[in-house]
Amino acid sequence: MFSGQGSQYPLMGLDFINLESNKNKIKTANQILGFDVKKALKNINGELEQTKYVQPLMVLVSMLIYDEFKKNHHIDGLTGFSLGEYTALYAAGIYDFETTLKLVKKRSELMEEASINYPGKMAAVLNFDLEKLNKIVNKINNDNDKIVTIANYNSKKQFVISGNEMGINETIKLLKEENVRRIIPLNVSGGFHSKLMYKPSEKLYEYLITLTKTKNKIPIYMNTTADKLIFEKLENELQRQMYSSVYFYQSIEKMIKDGYNTFIEIGPGKVLSNLVKRNYNNINVYNIEYYNDLKKWEEI
Repeated sequence: MFSGQGSQYPLMGLDFINLESNKNKIKTANQILGFDVKKALKNINGELEQTKYVQPLMVLVSMLIYDEFKKNHHIDGLTGFSLGEYTALYAAGIYDFETTLKLVKKRSELMEEASINYPGKMAAVLNFDLEKLNKIVNKINNDNDKIVTIANYNSKKQFVISGNEMGINETIKLLKEENVRRIIPLNVSGGFHSKLMYKPSEKLYEYLITLTKTKNKIPIYMNTTADKLIFEKLENELQRQMYSSVYFYQSIEKMIKDGYNTFIEIGPGKVLSNLVKRNYNNINVYNIEYYNDLKKWEEI
């Protein structure tokens, strides 16, 4: 499982970036991204609050961690949370290191631009019934000026809503009337995974069809379907992922049904591993974000 945007923090992944064996990869990353990776990770100018920096840095760090992990271990299946799906594509061998960075750079720029042209907000809704949430969302969307959608299905009791300011504010108002106590605004620059991202998704598709790709060697469970990638539909799925919901808990449940019993979150933070730990019994869950975590894994 690969971490998504929102899990970033200053100096994340520095122990992997500083490995002598990664020297050429970091040089390549600096050239492709157009900024100094190590400087950006210091967050001196608030880079880690800007989508155009955060997304490439998150994927870069996750790719480096995965490359170290796979030297001694075999992976049977992959999934990623939103942005993390791009690391999964790399891990599956669909895109190489350089292509993945170029693709994520393009996606981040489009989403940053969309955040300016189509301002939006996101908020987490905890401990509320999904059926009731759907009714509220559908009611608000009947007003053409208001946009809201369920962007992330984190668990059966944790969802993220996304949309324009009017839509999100109205949703929060109605949720409070339903006595929902835990509504947490997210520190993001736009209304991701909502129809505010539709126009940039079209531009992403135009870029995707120019890229060289290789059929995946490992199954990837996709955000938009909660099922295995159909390789021939890759570009359509990645376009749709920009404005569609992330079906995370549904993906995990499908993987468990398919026989997976050990889940490892790779990348900054423990958001995904904590979600799986809390919601599913008899599943082994680990996370790897520091170099020392690799040593711990060797002991398991």
